[in-house]
Parts: sequence; C-alpha cells; structure tokens
Amino acid sequence: MKILKKIIIGLLAIVAMASCTLEREDYTEISPDNFPQSENDLKLAVNSLYYEFTTGTWNGEAIFGSDQNGYQVVSDMTTDCLWSCWGWGWDELHFQQWFSTISGTTQSQAYNAFAHYQFLSKARNTIRRIEESIAPESAKTLYAAEAHALRGWIGLYLYDMFGPVPVASDEVLDDPETFVYLPRLTDEEYDLMMETDLRAAIADLPVVASARGRMTQGAAMMILMKYYLIRSNFSGAEELARELQEMEGSVYSLQPDYANVFSKAGIGNNEIILQVPCNSSANWTTNYLTASVLPSDMPWTEKSQGWGGYVMPWNFYDSFEADDARRALIAASYTNNKGELMTSTNSTQLSYGALPLKYGKDPEMTGANSGIDVVVYRYSDVLLTLAECIVRNTGAVSTEAIQLVNRVRNRAGLAELSAEQVASTDAFMDALLIERGHEFWLEGLRRQDLIRFGKYVEYANQRIAEANASGKNYFTVDESHNRFWIPQTFIDESKSQIKQNSGY
Repeated sequence: MKILKKIIIGLLAIVAMASCTLEREDYTEISPDNFPQSENDLKLAVNSLYYEFTTGTWNGEAIFGSDQNGYQVVSDMTTDCLWSCWGWGWDELHFQQWFSTISGTTQSQAYNAFAHYQFLSKARNTIRRIEESIAPESAKTLYAAEAHALRGWIGLYLYDMFGPVPVASDEVLDDPETFVYLPRLTDEEYDLMMETDLRAAIADLPVVASARGRMTQGAAMMILMKYYLIRSNFSGAEELARELQEMEGSVYSLQPDYANVFSKAGIGNNEIILQVPCNSSANWTTNYLTASVLPSDMPWTEKSQGWGGYVMPWNFYDSFEADDARRALIAASYTNNKGELMTSTNSTQLSYGALPLKYGKDPEMTGANSGIDVVVYRYSDVLLTLAECIVRNTGAVSTEAIQLVNRVRNRAGLAELSAEQVASTDAFMDALLIERGHEFWLEGLRRQDLIRFGKYVEYANQRIAEANASGKNYFTVDESHNRFWIPQTFIDESKSQIKQNSGY
C-alpha cells in the first residue's frame, strides 16, 4: 500500500509540472465540426430523435407512455371511450374540467406536452447537420428523410393538442447565443412546415421499414393525412388515402383476425403502418397499457401485475353490437385469483366500466412490463378515412364508400351497413363515427374523430350532465376545449410573444 501511494504521489507531481507547458486535446468531444460525418454518425443522430417517441416509465414524459403524458391515453381519456377509476386528475380529463390556471397532474400533463415543441428545433438542426456532412449521399438522403418524418410527427402531435406552436427559423438556429422570444406560427406557416417536412420524407423514405418502428413512406403519408384531417383538407387526405390503398397487398393489408393485430404473435403484422416497438425487459420501451387496465387481482400471465385503473365506460361498451369481434377484447367481468366472479356490483373498477384489454397476453410479461408493440396507425384507418373523405368531398354516399366501411365491419364479424345507415350523408357519417369508435378504442384517435365530426363538446357535456345529476358540480364546456390551454409558464418565458388559445 505504501509503494502504491508513492507511485500516485509521483505521478501527480509529474502532471503538476507538465501542466505549465502541455495543453490537453480532447478527441472524444462531439461538436458540429466533427459530428455527424460518417454514415454511422447519421444513424446515431437520427436514432436519438426516436427517443422522444418511446413509452417511457410511469410519470415520465414519453409521448406514448401509459400515464397522463401518453398521447393515446390523454386523447381517449377526454372522450366517451376511456375513463379511470383512480379519480383525481383523471376525472378532470374525462369530464374536460380543465382551465388555464388549473394545477396538479392535469397542469403537468399540458406542460410536458407543450415542452415537446423544442424537438422541432432539435430535429431541424439534425437535418441541417446531415445535409452538411461528408457521408455518402444515399445515407444523407435516407436519414434526412427519417428526421423530416419525425419532425412532422411531433408537429402533428403538437398541433393536435394546442394548434400552432413557436418554431425557430434557420436564422435563429444559426445564432443560438442570441435569445429570441418566438411567437407561435400562423396556421398557414404551420401548414408550410408540415408539408415541407412530410413531403420530403415521403419522397425519400423506404416503402418497408429496416426495423419495426422506423419511419417509412406509408408512415409519413399517414402523419400528413392526419394533419390534413385536422385542417379539414379532405381532398388532400383522400389523395393520400388512395395512395396508401394502392399499397394494399404489396405492403399493407387488413388482417383477417382483429385480435391478432394486438397480440404477441402478431407483432410486426402488415396491417400496422406505424408502431412503437416494445420490450418487456427495458423500462423505457415497455407497453404499460395492459398493466394500467389490468385489475390487481386478475390472473393474466404467470408473473404479470395489474394497476387496476383504466376502464371503458359502460355506455360506450353497450354501444357495440353483441357479435362484434372487437368487443371480445373488452372484459365485462372476470374471475379473480381467489376464484370469485367480479362484476360491476362487487368490483370498484368495474363499477366505472368494462376492461379494455386490447393488447393480448405476453407470456414474458413480468410485473407491469409487456413487450407487445404499441400500435399508432393501421391500414383499417386508411379504409375508413377514405370512405369519410369520399362522402365529405362529393356530398354523396357512394358504393365505394359503403364497401370500404363494410370491409372493416365484415372483419369484425358484422353484417353490412343497413339501408337506413346509408340512406343519407348524415346517417352514413353517424354510422361511420360509431364504426371508428368501435375499431380504434385505446389507440388515441377518438378525440380528433369527435372533434372532426362535431361531437367532442356535445358528448362531454352529456357526461357532465349525467355526473352533475349524481351530485357533481362540473362546469359545461364549449368549443375552446377542442384545444388544450398553453401553460402560463411558456407565455411568461416568451415575454407574452406566445398567445393563449382562445377561450382560456
């Protein structure tokens, strides 16, 4: 030990003497001057962008988490198809009881969501670094296209929740040391950004992903189609839907078994256009949706764990036709680990609603960790969106539109739409909205569907009226709730350059 001490003291003395004349050169530091350069550098740079789209841990900030920060959760939780028996901020979401000065978990959810606007600058800088690199042109084209698509994906997410957000120009990004207070883009400026990014992505992305969850031409088309729907650009949405339809058979298809789409065996099936890859052994890539629904006393797999939270309200469950195969994934009762039959009369969770166990059993599920991919977009959405756009664009119910809806209904084991359901455009659109709800529950599409069909606020006020009749004192809501409020922190930090959404 004494010898080791003497060696260390000697080395320190040499370093001290040499420090007067030697300058340290750090070859491990990453800077815009040396990264990204190689093809592998480009891949690593783009891989880092995908991190934003993980499932995260509970109470994390991942966009596809299963808590109040999760897009599919918060979107459906504010509608008629999802609720939680935990109370607190979950009731605030379900009954739309939010306002600009609200505090607690609901305020945190809005803050975490809006904060993702910074990703737009991060992705833009990545694109510019790729374009300036000395990597092979083929690699630059591919990875720039992925970054464009991911930027468009975040752009869609933010616009869906808040409308336009602040976006730094290239000139601002060129001078990061100068602080600029950015206002929100106009709708027209945001349209240009979204189309520029996503059209660039569509042009250069591969048709088939190199790995599950990576961006493809079809995924970028879906993102732009969804944006067009929000912006009521139904002709643009129809054009993209038809282009996706042309890929049926070679790339995408409607799976014959609905349940298989969301099963362990069905991971990577060709109905899925975009998914978030999940792994039960890694917390940040785990599908926690099953645990969020699963009752704590319900046997599922040998080592699974349930948190007993999310339910499908009974009114929505009862709207399914009895022989609808999609309803088979929703449990109205269960046998607990003591052999007791649990129903709405003896289960707190079931008193709120049925159990939307959309994702199947993962035999390797340990605790709350399931490895079944989170589905983002599917080909059945293409068919139903195309049917919708045909009717909106022509003002008539065509044979083609009816057949598109019937394909999805037939897959669910249902008869074709009735004569009454196709007798007028209003009747058809009512039937289509019902169909979309039964097809896409727990996929985060219900909120925008209801907004687009003019039912979001109406349905919320129906829930509020029922709750108030049983003793609550909720306020009714209006069209301002089609968007969330912008947290005051961001408005203050911008020196009021960021303006609040109307109605808040």
